[in-house]
Amino acid sequence: MPDSLARLLTLPEVADALRLSPHTIRSFVRKGKLRPTRICRRLLFRPADVEELIAESYAKEQQA
Repeated sequence: MPDSLARLLTLPEVADALRLSPHTIRSFVRKGKLRPTRICRRLLFRPADVEELIAESYAKEQQA
C-alpha cells in the first residue's frame, strides 16, 4: 500500500482533530473549503489538505 493511502483521514478523525462536528466538515466539503477523496461513498482527507484549511483560517483571523 502506498504511503499516501495509509495517511488518509476519515471524516470523524478530521472532525475530532479540528474539534468540529462531522456535519461542519461535510459543510466545508459542500462549500469547497475542503476536498475529500471518495472511496465507496466514504469521505477521506489528506492531512495536507486539513493543514491547509487550518492555515487559511489562521491567516484570515490575523487579517481581521
